[in-house]
Amino acid sequence: MGTLWVNGNIYTLNKPGEMERAMFIEHGRVLKMGDEGHLRRTYAGRIEEIVNLEGKSVYPAFTDSHIHLVGYGEALDRVDASEATDLRELLETMKQRGSDDDWIVAEGFDDRLLGDMPTREMIDAVIDDRPVVLKRVCRHVAVVNSKGLERLGLIHHTVIEGGKLGRDEEGKLNGVLYDAALDLLYKELSGNRKKNAASLRRAIDSLFAHGIIGAHTEDLFYHGDPLETIQAYEDVLDELPFQAHLLVHEQVVDRVIQQDAMTRRKRFDFGAMKLFVDGSFGGRTALLSAPYADDRSQRGIEVHRPDHLEALVKKARTYGMNVAAHVIGDAAVEQFVGLLEKYPAKKGTRDRIIHASLLNDTLINRIKSLPVLIDAQPVFLSDDMDMLFERLGNERVHDVYRFKSLLDTGALVLGGSDAPISSVDVRKGLFGAVMRQSFHGSSTLNPSERLSMYEALRSFTYSPHVATGTHGRNGLLVQSYNANFTVWDEDFFKLSGEDILHNRLVMTVVEGKPVYEAEKATM
Repeated sequence: MGTLWVNGNIYTLNKPGEMERAMFIEHGRVLKMGDEGHLRRTYAGRIEEIVNLEGKSVYPAFTDSHIHLVGYGEALDRVDASEATDLRELLETMKQRGSDDDWIVAEGFDDRLLGDMPTREMIDAVIDDRPVVLKRVCRHVAVVNSKGLERLGLIHHTVIEGGKLGRDEEGKLNGVLYDAALDLLYKELSGNRKKNAASLRRAIDSLFAHGIIGAHTEDLFYHGDPLETIQAYEDVLDELPFQAHLLVHEQVVDRVIQQDAMTRRKRFDFGAMKLFVDGSFGGRTALLSAPYADDRSQRGIEVHRPDHLEALVKKARTYGMNVAAHVIGDAAVEQFVGLLEKYPAKKGTRDRIIHASLLNDTLINRIKSLPVLIDAQPVFLSDDMDMLFERLGNERVHDVYRFKSLLDTGALVLGGSDAPISSVDVRKGLFGAVMRQSFHGSSTLNPSERLSMYEALRSFTYSPHVATGTHGRNGLLVQSYNANFTVWDEDFFKLSGEDILHNRLVMTVVEGKPVYEAEKATM
């Protein structure tokens, strides 16, 4: 017995413009699509329920191809600093809210909104009796107070390979931590099986409410023992119908492999070895081939020495693994692309270039010859438009987020959010991909790099399943595929500009059963 869904604009995303008006779902799969009358006659004795979509639009359910699930769940339970414009007010809020945790944490501050980069002295003036950390929106920079520096064991002469410690005019530590220096924080703030499971449940509930039923995620280094984190995934995904694909951070890959922990589970599996090559534009730690436009003394940070980076790629190949590298600046991309050319991926597999934010034509052409998938975050373009002009200047900025050029290389382009760094709202990702404008209003940045709505939707639906080899039954709405879909008030294909951001999600469905409903469908 099954359910007949009728009177909808049901987009298969199998090819542009392909749409059906009705579909019959049984045992969690799409049994047949087509004309309502035909389906009523064909399955008359098996229709248990009829759902009237009332002209609403239906698409395959979304997968976020780049997220930190546990970290996103943690952020939902912490002070949100993303819109803070007054540091003292933010710190007072943190002080009043408190926490059962030892550290007081705020997520996602933007120093441009605050007017200046916070320092330990500024935090000490409000909270000096407990360790405090403010995480910058890019999560490649954080600021701690004096108690925090003490807890981390950081002193004047400490040197951090692959990162740096901020200093004041007298050369004293000012509490600002960059890139690899944050590794010390991860150890301090790490969770356990129970805590991480609670964060996962919180994250997945939120994702269902955004039409997202799966994720490619990287959590195994930041939240305590990686084996306990894997156990937390087992606990949660035994209960919730959510699919996860876990990248394995290079600092824990040995332990995970030695413990034979990378076997596929029912609802999650494991992917490439993850590593970082550089940092972020916001923190001026993305590795550039030429200095930053707004600070000629800075060209970014190499997280690893070239010989160490090469050794990591060789290690992944020894383990028979693909490599997933965080590369934002053009110099970082060039380093990683060179290593992929030197140590090719196993035939039939793809390495993962994460972000690939700044690319000249030469790099685009080199990527064309590589078997890679591109982990793109279109929301970044719209989030950071003003900052990108500041950091890169008016000419170089036209080489950022070249989505269409990357798609034309033959690489598999995936859509993601990098939450909690940015919003999980897929509407924002679609807006960034097809409009290439700021959320606050702007001209279109390099219009030739816009994706069509069809291409943008595929990057969040079908392509993530191609990347993980799960596309035979997922990511499209066609006969025999899993009935995973979202229902929206309006048709994305008929929307442009800010209207994309205002389309309302009505329902998220996994294997034919709603996991989120904004309103009941009429029967």
